[in-house]
Amino acid sequence: MKPAQILEYFQNRQTNALEAIGEIVELESPSFNVEGSRAVAMWIEDKMRGIPLDLEIERIAATGIGEHLLIRAFPADKSPVLLLGHTDTVHPIGTKLQNPTRIEGDRFYGCGIFDMKANIILMLEALRFFAETGIKPSRPITILLSCDEESGSCTGRALVQRESRNAEVCFVLEPSAAGRVKTGRKGTEMFTVKARGIPAHSGLEPEKGASAILELSRQIEKIHALNNISEGTTVNVCTVQGGTTTNVIPENAECSVDVRFST
Repeated sequence: MKPAQILEYFQNRQTNALEAIGEIVELESPSFNVEGSRAVAMWIEDKMRGIPLDLEIERIAATGIGEHLLIRAFPADKSPVLLLGHTDTVHPIGTKLQNPTRIEGDRFYGCGIFDMKANIILMLEALRFFAETGIKPSRPITILLSCDEESGSCTGRALVQRESRNAEVCFVLEPSAAGRVKTGRKGTEMFTVKARGIPAHSGLEPEKGASAILELSRQIEKIHALNNISEGTTVNVCTVQGGTTTNVIPENAECSVDVRFST
């Protein structure tokens, strides 16, 4: 099949693809929302079942988080091409009321459309292309969609590692801000920093206390000083908790730290 014919095929499928993008984006699926994750997984499975291919589809439960989705097509005695993505988003339930799914000019807006539900539809359309044209890829295709990528892949990481080791090549379909093909990814790690102080009544005997929050705030400044944008290293304190009541010098405080670095 010539490139021009392939392009024509997908141009003819554009309306269908846009409709599917609108449907999946309307299914809100923030990290740790089990119902939302399950709804998206069921929707994807239903669409996959509508493609006339012999597919092996497995929904893998992640307790308290959602469902991962694993799809295998064109089984053969070869290492597969792995298409990797995720179904969770960073947008809390109800965000679509402030940012409704819509097309304005040549742009499609919606919660999680960029990261990365639109490209899940591209995976579906790729499989449909093979089914409708009768073209068989030279290698098997595996699609892995994790449900906890935005929250650190606490359960999806093992699946990604397992499937990646067996793959000939992996395409991560999460887009870049500039629309360019990425050939590398930043590493990431998350830490919890805890401070322990001495509790005391803040009005009667403050001199007997030592504030965990005060000490943690000093450490937070030092943590942020580790940022090195030129080398691709970002270090950010993202959440802070501490104290019990307003009249007690806090005994405990902690913060979460997000670290990204070039590899």
